[in-house]
Amino acid sequence: MTIAQPAVRTAAAPSAATRTVRYAAHTTAMTATNIAFMVFTIALPVGMYLLFSMMFGDQAEGQARGMIMINMAAYGGLGAAVTAGTQIQEDQRNGFLRQLVVAGLSPRSFLAGSVLAASAVIVPALLAVGLVGLVTGVEASLPDFLATLAVLWLGLLPTILIGLVLGMVLRGAAAMAGGVVTMMAMAIFGGLWMPLEMFPSWMQSLGHALPTYWISDLGRWALYGGDVPFTGLAVIGAWTLVLGLLCLVSMSRAVGLQRR
Repeated sequence: MTIAQPAVRTAAAPSAATRTVRYAAHTTAMTATNIAFMVFTIALPVGMYLLFSMMFGDQAEGQARGMIMINMAAYGGLGAAVTAGTQIQEDQRNGFLRQLVVAGLSPRSFLAGSVLAASAVIVPALLAVGLVGLVTGVEASLPDFLATLAVLWLGLLPTILIGLVLGMVLRGAAAMAGGVVTMMAMAIFGGLWMPLEMFPSWMQSLGHALPTYWISDLGRWALYGGDVPFTGLAVIGAWTLVLGLLCLVSMSRAVGLQRR
């Protein structure tokens, strides 16, 4: 007589979406608990907004204060996006990426999770500057205010991808240094600190080719209305497409190296 053995249930492997969400949650938590990161991406742009607003906020019948708010929110989001993107270097250094690869994380899931995490840590910087702006005299209805933050948030996608590319191609401290240099250059040449019209013509031409200039312009459109800056949408879309392809290639290479 044969005694039937109890069936052993094997836990199903997590889906690609589950792996992506888990990785995004891990990366978001790691970044959000970095005190220096949060101070740098929140306190600095808020302080710069207060300084510039005090100096120039009353110009153009007060609209200058709103533009300063938009630019400093974009600057804070830019810093958060690029820095969060380069955090991927830490996952490579400490071996966490290798664990994820062994667990079945694909380059596409890796990219999606990294973008989700960086998108999440952008929000506090945008909100902080935006709320301080409202408290200090920026006039905006709630729908216009929320639409402005949403436009800035969406427009910052290519800057996240820039951080990811830097984190993939540079090693160690070079990734963070490259992120800081890139962020400063994009803020200055994109007109976030000073109006682009103050620069020489060649710098203005360079600025018009950068996504940061058009992120600010889209924020102005969302807050104050006017013609839709379709050129800005095209520039941001082109940067996103090219950088997305670079990210996939870089991540596929990094994942391939981890599998060896």
